[in-house]
Amino acid sequence: MRVLVTGGCGMIGYHVARHNRALGNEVFVVDNLERSSLLGHEVSQVRKYFNQVDLQKRGVTVINADISEEVVFDSIPPVDAIFHMAAQCGVPTSIANPRRDFQVNTLGTFNVLEFARETGAPLVYASTNKVYPLHSMFTKEGSRWRFQNDNYAKWGFPENNSYHGARTPYGTSKYCGDLLCQEYSHTYGIRTGVFRMSCIYGPNQFGFEEQGWATWFLIATLKGWPLTIFGDGDQVRDLLHVTDVVDAYMTFINSDVKHGIWNLGGGPDNTLSLKEHLNICEEIFGKRSEVEYKDWRPLDQKTYVSDIRHVKRCLDWEPTIDPYEGLKDVAEWIESNPSVF
Repeated sequence: MRVLVTGGCGMIGYHVARHNRALGNEVFVVDNLERSSLLGHEVSQVRKYFNQVDLQKRGVTVINADISEEVVFDSIPPVDAIFHMAAQCGVPTSIANPRRDFQVNTLGTFNVLEFARETGAPLVYASTNKVYPLHSMFTKEGSRWRFQNDNYAKWGFPENNSYHGARTPYGTSKYCGDLLCQEYSHTYGIRTGVFRMSCIYGPNQFGFEEQGWATWFLIATLKGWPLTIFGDGDQVRDLLHVTDVVDAYMTFINSDVKHGIWNLGGGPDNTLSLKEHLNICEEIFGKRSEVEYKDWRPLDQKTYVSDIRHVKRCLDWEPTIDPYEGLKDVAEWIESNPSVF
């Protein structure tokens, strides 16, 4: 089988590409390696190309190109499956530079879908929970924020688009891509799996304060760097290890399901507050970073937990790695590559 992974040098894309290559599939990756600079960081060449070099050693073909430019797909042969992971992934970046955010997330997704329409390949789209405008439906319970709605507090937030409100430019551009995937399925018959992702983490993730916070907390703790928390630290997220993500993606590709829209996260059984995560970091490394608390950022979600009952039913899938064990896995990877950070 021949597969295409856009954004294949990012954390999720890297693991998708690596998994498919291990299966013996021919893998093409498209990535312009723009993530760090878009998020406002200058990184070493070793760090910038770290995942790319590893994939190339495994026999993956990596094309450094921009998916917002349609011509990039002219150099890729027909494929049997597409995993569309490429994105501008920072909320603050989308607010500061909404044009680039739109180019990558909306126009880029359109270009990928056109390639899928030409080849007839099924497509997995990494959407986001930020498509839900959730900014004013929370209450405090003890040392954790939770949904005011008791049903949401129990099961997590469902795949529901009836809510209106601000999504941020990032949430809006990803929602546009989300809707385009739905339309290409209904109009052109392309098999599309839309996965609205929660907090995904794992090895080979180069987290920053702006994106990839679960890994960033581990990196900063090991290095002794100070941490900034926007808000009170009691905000809650459901965490999902990248191994479980890849399993869900591959299950869809190998299934007979024509189209689906699913939340993909750890669900209610795999949640942490930011403060709870800091405690885990201290337990793993035996030390704690200095933490500065600042005001909430615009449109921050005080909590987000995925209702994953739908994806469990449709794909017979569920998380297998709990956050504590998963974070220890990431910590081991960070400790084995200290010079990269």
